[in-house]
Amino acid sequence: MILFAIYKNGFHKGNERAINGNEAKKNYIVASDLSDFLDDDDFLNQYVVKVALEGFHYNENTVL
Repeated sequence: MILFAIYKNGFHKGNERAINGNEAKKNYIVASDLSDFLDDDDFLNQYVVKVALEGFHYNENTVL
C-alpha cells in the first residue's frame, strides 16, 4: 500500500492509503460520505492524487 495525498481544487485535503491513485481517490470520497458522487465525472475531476511526500504531506511519527 502507498500513502497518497488527496487534493481538491488545488488544496491538500488529506491522505489515503491504497494500491493506486484511483483507489485512493475513491476511498477518500467514500470516507468523506460523498459516495453519491462517485459516478459524477465533473465532481471527480476536482480531485488530484499524488504520492504523499514525507515532511510535506505527513511526518513519519504521525503516520499509523
